[in-house]
Amino acid sequence: MDLMILTFIKFAIIIVAIIIGLFRHATLNEANRIFWLFLFVALAGEILDPLLARYFRNNFPIYHVFRPLYYTFLTLAISNEMKRLKTIYIISIPLVIIAAFLNAKFMQPPDIALNTIIINLISVLLILQVLFYIAILFEEHSWEETMHYHSFWIAIAILIHSIASFLSLGIHNFLDDEGQDVVVNVQAFSEFIFYGSFSLNFMLQKTKPVSLNSAT
Repeated sequence: MDLMILTFIKFAIIIVAIIIGLFRHATLNEANRIFWLFLFVALAGEILDPLLARYFRNNFPIYHVFRPLYYTFLTLAISNEMKRLKTIYIISIPLVIIAAFLNAKFMQPPDIALNTIIINLISVLLILQVLFYIAILFEEHSWEETMHYHSFWIAIAILIHSIASFLSLGIHNFLDDEGQDVVVNVQAFSEFIFYGSFSLNFMLQKTKPVSLNSAT
């Protein structure tokens, strides 16, 4: 599928999620409100990405800046629903930012290189975060509570997207042109799932009764 069409579909999915989050804002828990704010940052990054590629022939700086920023928002949102491991999640944010700075300074300068080291690091960290998060959800909450009072669907989509990102970067340079086109399409559809999950989670979110145990 044409890359421009994929890009506009992605824009539309993000905008729909923002609108749904706006109308459902009173029902969203604190974590989902952080996820909703993340969508604005993500939309800005997704718009700037093709613009810099088109007019400046270099969109690498977007990845150097926005990938750590994405990680910050996603980690803050997930950690908001955690009791155990919350401190570790929060501590990882400045460590990733420092690693991103050092990587840009000494290993993969943004004017000439994509920050693949940091993208892979963030993907691995998010995979681990989500696996622990989901495990704790099912350990401490019923299926009904997990589906409607937390961020299960977003977490699943983060997991899928992070795995796709990690694998696509790992094999991209070893494929011919046709294979790279397949990887680009797989990555694009993983982004559709990722951004689409916000709409699903926002729509399914219910206000948690006071009687329920409030924390994960």
